[in-house]
Amino acid sequence: MNFYLCCCSALLLLLSSCASTDARRVEKDTVAIDSTPIIRKLIDADGKTYRLDTHFTRLAATNNFSGSVLVAQRGVILFHKAYGWANVARHDSLALNSGIQLASVSKQFTAAAIMLLQQEKKLGYDDKLQRWFPDSMFAGITIRHLLTHRSGLPTYTYFCDDYYREQKRVPAYFTNDSMLALMRRLKPAPDHQPDEKFDYNNTGYVLLAMVVEKISGQSFAAFMHERFFKPLGMKNTWVNTDTARLDERALAYFRKWEHWEDNYFDNVTGDKGIISTPEDLYIWDRSLKQQKILTAATQQLAFTGASPELAGKETWNYGFGWRIRTFDDGAKAVFHNGWWHGYTTAFYRGISDDVTIIILCNKVNKGIYRVDPLLEILGAHYLPWQNDEAAEGGDTVPKK
Repeated sequence: MNFYLCCCSALLLLLSSCASTDARRVEKDTVAIDSTPIIRKLIDADGKTYRLDTHFTRLAATNNFSGSVLVAQRGVILFHKAYGWANVARHDSLALNSGIQLASVSKQFTAAAIMLLQQEKKLGYDDKLQRWFPDSMFAGITIRHLLTHRSGLPTYTYFCDDYYREQKRVPAYFTNDSMLALMRRLKPAPDHQPDEKFDYNNTGYVLLAMVVEKISGQSFAAFMHERFFKPLGMKNTWVNTDTARLDERALAYFRKWEHWEDNYFDNVTGDKGIISTPEDLYIWDRSLKQQKILTAATQQLAFTGASPELAGKETWNYGFGWRIRTFDDGAKAVFHNGWWHGYTTAFYRGISDDVTIIILCNKVNKGIYRVDPLLEILGAHYLPWQNDEAAEGGDTVPKK
């Protein structure tokens, strides 16, 4: 009897082992199946690629377009190409890995740094700015006000430029700390009271970068590299203050291929200052969708409009470092545009349609902000632009 039971137990163990092996094999085979060809067919990827190529080839032929582009849908890259010059004097063509200043598209990364610190319970969105900077001029201003452009702070490029113009000089080196020091010295009047209204403001994002430094004990550049760029594999992304990599950056140009020189604001970061490529930004886009660093709950708040007076107005609002488009059927998209020197940039994410449009130019081209023709090609939600501030990004226009 014991012998019989032992034989049965051995047989059951063998069958169980075989079943487990078969299950693992099936699971492995299932995982190995590449769904990309199926998706490509479903979305007519080849047809859309042809239309996108035709669109950008036409732009390049007019000599008004110099930049790199990536367009994707449902996790499939449909179009990825570079046009124009990275350095006209040296006849260096713009490459897919040429770094381009993101201008205000950088704000989403500053916001992400703050959101990560909040996610780790190292700050709260309603914490007062005076927790880190006790100056009376920051009374009543919260982290949330800075993120959503409701602080009422004066624009630093204006009061700094006015001051140095009167001094008939420009500083040799100017940073976030320099901006704060001059602000404390000049005590410029606020534009309005905190939380009074939405008023696009670069100063707030400079201060947010400084808050990141205060909490982390690292430079803003080091924090972004360690917590975002390196772990995500964004090898061609860095903060402008990393001077060792400046040669990797494409130069900026005005419309007639005049080189747009850097100025003393270039080392002020948080509101701008991140260098990247479309490929790296697509890695970032996928990391958001896959919640690799920021949770779904954290992102949901970032993608929620924070200005009640904008609700229903031209279908756009602003969250944390992102503008928001809401459509009649409830579909949502988030986006941001940028303009600094000759760099004009656009980053559009159709949340509901899972579409991504990234256009980074190193020659002034405000036409790229209007991505609706591309959304039409993709068969995604779109609305004709009617609000120039939302379309153009609302950035301070840099002086040439």
